[in-house]
Amino acid sequence: MKITTTLNLPSAFRLGFIGLFSFGAFSQVIAQTVPKHDHVIICMMENYDYSEIIGDVTDCPYINGLTTDPYGALFTNYFAIEHPSQPNYLDIFSGNNQGNTSDVTPTNYPYTVANLGAELIAKSYTFGGYSESLTSVGSQASTAGGTNGYARKHAPWTNWLGTGTNQIPSTVHMPFTSFPTSANYSTLPTVSFVVPNLGDDMHNGTAPTNKQAGDLWVKTNLDAYIQWAKTNNSLFIIVWDEDDNTGGSNQVNMTFVGQNVKAGNYSEKATHYRLLRTLEDMYGLGYAGGSSTEVPITDCWKSIATGISAVGNPENFVRVVPNPFTSLTVIKSANELRNAELKIFDALGREVESIKEINGFQITVNRNNLGSGLYYFSILQDQTQVSRGKLVVE
Repeated sequence: MKITTTLNLPSAFRLGFIGLFSFGAFSQVIAQTVPKHDHVIICMMENYDYSEIIGDVTDCPYINGLTTDPYGALFTNYFAIEHPSQPNYLDIFSGNNQGNTSDVTPTNYPYTVANLGAELIAKSYTFGGYSESLTSVGSQASTAGGTNGYARKHAPWTNWLGTGTNQIPSTVHMPFTSFPTSANYSTLPTVSFVVPNLGDDMHNGTAPTNKQAGDLWVKTNLDAYIQWAKTNNSLFIIVWDEDDNTGGSNQVNMTFVGQNVKAGNYSEKATHYRLLRTLEDMYGLGYAGGSSTEVPITDCWKSIATGISAVGNPENFVRVVPNPFTSLTVIKSANELRNAELKIFDALGREVESIKEINGFQITVNRNNLGSGLYYFSILQDQTQVSRGKLVVE
């Protein structure tokens, strides 16, 4: 249910001199709601329910430690989309399983639909996938390295390798041996997936041995990056593809760690589609498949990159309609506001109004006797600015 809050602004703050300027360019105000990171790594793990990982500090001490890290955020209501593995990997990469409902290697690739890798490259960012036990760059082999080795079903980008529409270069598909050393993390692609082999991602073997092996692998191979991310505007995400498919709810662990992460537990429902949407909004990309109907994760960030722009997809951000306005306008948010606060400032930076406990998707601003001119607004949630923009009164 949408909740509308009306603001009655005082008449004492008149800015008539600002009316000398034209503000038509600001008829649509867009503010970024997810901070842009220099580098993001998504580590994909396998086939354990949320409750089988979180709380098991005996077998998964390192992974549980990430959830309570001063730079860590645990999502306690995160769900995979379906079963088995391959469809979930395709969901997280392209917002759709592309008709694949099993782990059998597809025969109709390369695909030409939207996907995270192609979206990043189209915006002059970079993408990479690092797979343990893969033997050569760009390989389309279904397996490599034996029973506990590489599995193509866990590398969804391989289905888009090519030079056609929405396809990506074969060079993005790399063995984990190509992963840079700690001295060279700045050379990482903008967004990378890291996929351990079947012996290290908790897929093969039985508990507790396979859980212990996976926990140790993450610590040994990715802790240096995680520590680096905390001081280099970067982000680490660890997420499971699905639960063990024994009749549970498909709830799995997802944890963020990084410099911009506000530590804590976050209980809003999220899925692979919502994670994809968050990454797309982080870099101002288009939307692939099911991500188009999601909203990004915005409440776990210490700071928000809130640069104002007059271009982009307004569904990503906050819209002000109409703007300029004469009697009233509506600030519309793509994300539901929860106990938020709106502050309005005049052109000299003086706060002229503040209203708290805003809930819902829109705020109606009533001009009343407000003078013509330019005003600025800021929306705060949990004491963190989640968007800002301009209001123009005619």
